[in-house]
Amino acid sequence: MNPIVVQAAEHFAAGRPEQADALCAEVLKADPDHVPALHLAAVAAFVTDRASEGAVLLGRVFNIDPEHAPALVTLGDALAVKGEQEGAVAAFRRALVRRPDDAGLHNKLGVALGELARFDEAEAAYRRALALDAHLTRACFNLAVALAEQGRLAEAEEAYRAAIAREPTYRGVWLNLGNLLADQKRLGEAEAAYRRALDSDPDDPGLLCNLGAALYRQGLLEGAIVQYRRAIALARDNGPALRLLGLVLHEAGHLPEAAAIYRRAFALDASDHVIASNLGACLSELGNLDEAIDACEHALLLKPDHAPAWTNLGIIFEKQERVEHAVAAHRCAVVADPDYAKGHANLAVALRNAGEIDEALAVSHRAIALDPEQPLAQYNHAHFLLMNGDLVNGFEAYRWRRKCKSLSDGDPEFTEPEWQGEPLDGRTLLLFAEYGLGDALHFVRYLPMVAAKGGRIILQVQPALAALLRQLPDVTVISRGEPLPPFDLQLPLMSLPRVFGTTLDTIPADVPYLHPDPAKLSRWRAALADVKALKVGVVWAGNIRHKGDRQRSLSAASVLPRLVMPGVQLYSLQKDPRPEDGEVLASLGKDIIDLAPALGDFGDTAAAVVALDLVIAVDTSVAHLAGALGRTVWMLTPYALDWRWLREREDSPWYPTMRLFRQRSPREWDDPLMRISAALAVLAANAQI
Repeated sequence: MNPIVVQAAEHFAAGRPEQADALCAEVLKADPDHVPALHLAAVAAFVTDRASEGAVLLGRVFNIDPEHAPALVTLGDALAVKGEQEGAVAAFRRALVRRPDDAGLHNKLGVALGELARFDEAEAAYRRALALDAHLTRACFNLAVALAEQGRLAEAEEAYRAAIAREPTYRGVWLNLGNLLADQKRLGEAEAAYRRALDSDPDDPGLLCNLGAALYRQGLLEGAIVQYRRAIALARDNGPALRLLGLVLHEAGHLPEAAAIYRRAFALDASDHVIASNLGACLSELGNLDEAIDACEHALLLKPDHAPAWTNLGIIFEKQERVEHAVAAHRCAVVADPDYAKGHANLAVALRNAGEIDEALAVSHRAIALDPEQPLAQYNHAHFLLMNGDLVNGFEAYRWRRKCKSLSDGDPEFTEPEWQGEPLDGRTLLLFAEYGLGDALHFVRYLPMVAAKGGRIILQVQPALAALLRQLPDVTVISRGEPLPPFDLQLPLMSLPRVFGTTLDTIPADVPYLHPDPAKLSRWRAALADVKALKVGVVWAGNIRHKGDRQRSLSAASVLPRLVMPGVQLYSLQKDPRPEDGEVLASLGKDIIDLAPALGDFGDTAAAVVALDLVIAVDTSVAHLAGALGRTVWMLTPYALDWRWLREREDSPWYPTMRLFRQRSPREWDDPLMRISAALAVLAANAQI
């Protein structure tokens, strides 16, 4: 070969295409048809962005030698870069006629075929390349890609791992293997693959985001946040990474930071209706409702049929107690997207709050049919079923509460198997309380049925209930937070109705199933012995942190004056009066006596309740306590809030001594308060006879 061309080739290989081009021009001046110089000059033209000049030079080569293999390869490469894959395939196939044993050329052909989605042909090309050169890592990697595109995931994984065996530090293989594993929900393995890829390239924002996604999907939100933050530190204006960081911060409950990140992402792309809607949801959770509405309405300006924005708007209206507006917004969500399961689920809740229970149940069925794997929708659906008396299906759906992060955060978690109701045969079962005090008081009624299964029972409950429940036979009561003795099986208390297949006709309702400490009861009876009037305990408000508190709790001013009447002595059982209640209590003077200072725990409250003639309460733990003690209890009940009070009933199959004074329409308390006052007057008059 001409020594000048050899020298030009050395310049090109060393990354000096201009020098190579100059030397080729010198050769071609003396010999215009020198094929190697023409070809090298063409290659130099292509790599220095002189594609048209390169094409002319290649044309001169083909005029001299139409099947010149190196030129055909260069032509194929050039066409592939331009996106003309059909032409590239044709060029590579022509080159292979002269160079059938060129492994790299078979690999190039495979790549061009892959770009055309002809993956079976690409696979054959890669396999031929590997047959010629078993150490060709790139062909092994490309084979894995072709296999994955054909859905042959096990073979693809094997090919990726073969490529790793050839070249363990090949970043792209670890990345693709991680993606393949993530697609199969093998998230722990995917995480490990991404971390290996990061060993080779620790500053790749896309790779950090992939790792963040794998951690997020495993529920490792804080770990995901770390990776997304690293990605953004490397690329501050990385819109996709900001978007993902905002979402994970939001879900992890870091709301102020999530809102700030959403704002940054939206500043980068003011057309992103999804981020605007998410910002609205985040601001809603922060309590900034007016700003939240603005964000959602902006999202709807950008995309009027964005169903999640309508849903978020409906939720905000619910918080503002604009019930009709909430229902309308949720209806817009399901009109915008009839298959939006979350939209139907939220519409069902809004309809319930509006008092449209039958439609709410039908809409909830639709939500579950669209997406049976929505934990919160299933949980709400359970409430609709139970409210309508379908206890068997309702308690089955109620199992989904354990998968709702917002509902199960802070609840005890155990690794022991869950009891399914089989004979215990001497084994030890842990039963544990989940939510409120009233829930625990409600479901300890099942303990005799559990004891009949022949095992030992440990009952873990909130500290306020421990002293009272230690009166129960055949059970070891442990306060939450104290060490637990060993146990074999475990179950939440609220799963017992499902385990025992409870129906409306089989509710274990023998009362009393709780009893106060005899010594405490004697002291309370002695203290109240001289009171001749009807002794009535009153609770007008529940836990302010309860999500339904505004629907169930009342002010002292709206309740107590209506109950002051001849023949009645009122006693406040309200443990945590609201700040505004003090003035009302003081104004009533001796008509009401505050027992709260003497009520240390529920053992004290139970003794006080049994010493009284009647308890009047809103839907709180004291109402459950009175019912469990078999005492007469009148409960002021919202129209449709808690499933256990069913619909349109004045009695409760759970508590035979309970009478319900139910709202006849949502948020309307005057009528039930009037009825309970009239009933108390009749009871007091009869007591004087």
